Amino acid sequence: MTQTRRILAATLCALALSALAQAADKEQKSESPQPTQAAPEGKRPSMADMPFMKEEAKRLAALMERLQKETDPAERRKIMAETSCTQ
Repeated sequence: MTQTRRILAATLCALALSALAQAADKEQKSESPQPTQAAPEGKRPSMADMPFMKEEAKRLAALMERLQKETDPAERRKIMAETSCTQ
């Protein structure tokens, strides 16, 4: 019987502590400012409209053109290495 009481007491303590923790979480969330979205879902610019992505696409297109014209395997490897890292 005493073991049952200990289990019951431990369970009640755990429930009380979890209720206090949840209340503290709710209080902390209500005090912190809510983040604002930069732009609504429908108004976000696409990746293709970003200047960096446009420049990168042009750079890759030029490298691919060079790669198609090149026949030397060593030079082709150099070009492929350039495509994977910006220099």
